[in-house]
Amino acid sequence: MITSQQAQDIVLNHCHSSPPCSEQFTIYFCELSPKKDFWIIRCNSERYVIYNQLDHCYVGVNAYLVDTTTGKIDIVGSGESVEDFLQDIYDVQTASNQYYLLHPAFSKENKIPLLHLKHWIGCGYIDAINLLTINKNWFTGKRRYLKHIQVLLDKQNIETEIILVDKTEHAIIVDNSIWFEEDIKKELRKVIGYESSR
Repeated sequence: MITSQQAQDIVLNHCHSSPPCSEQFTIYFCELSPKKDFWIIRCNSERYVIYNQLDHCYVGVNAYLVDTTTGKIDIVGSGESVEDFLQDIYDVQTASNQYYLLHPAFSKENKIPLLHLKHWIGCGYIDAINLLTINKNWFTGKRRYLKHIQVLLDKQNIETEIILVDKTEHAIIVDNSIWFEEDIKKELRKVIGYESSR
């Protein structure tokens, strides 16, 4: 296992080899991840960390993750949390060569959920049925994003499930721009061609 000191040296070497390389960097945080598979390291310029010179603070990086086995570095951006970044890594490992897919957990024979879906999207009866049959591969992407969508849909009494599949034909690729109910509705309307026909 790579030691704390080795991990810190890896990060400092990385920082000193990246432009502008004239700056001296120093580590101010280093701890193991809960699963002990990554060193979570934060560093910044020496002049900022030690001498509090605010104009020498480098932004853009929340933390460096150093794999305790390989020494490989992953960079967590300043807009991301370390916990979310780690969860994404673990979800990818779990998926292996498959993809996460969110699809409805009920069929067209379940009339009450079907009506909830129809009213919530604001589409016709046939379009709602199509979302449960022909176009039932709704969303694919990071499991964390799919969980967020699942929670929002659950509040509307629209039950879904997240599964692993080999192919995600016609599924919408989710990123963090599809975050609110209106975004989800808009994307599902596109799936049934409802947006373009209005």
